[in-house]
Amino acid sequence: MGEEKEKDSLIDWIGSAIGFIVIGFIVFILIWPLIDPTPEKSSTLKENIHKATGK
Repeated sequence: MGEEKEKDSLIDWIGSAIGFIVIGFIVFILIWPLIDPTPEKSSTLKENIHKATGK
């Protein structure tokens, strides 16, 4: 029984780690326009959509 519990806790730890990485990545994407170091700021999402659709 102890071995089964150990395996579950390892899977839980891996799942939590992946969750933290994903959340961190999403937060980074949302904050990036505020901390963008380039002199000419990156295009906004709206501008990128217009370029991609050609409208």
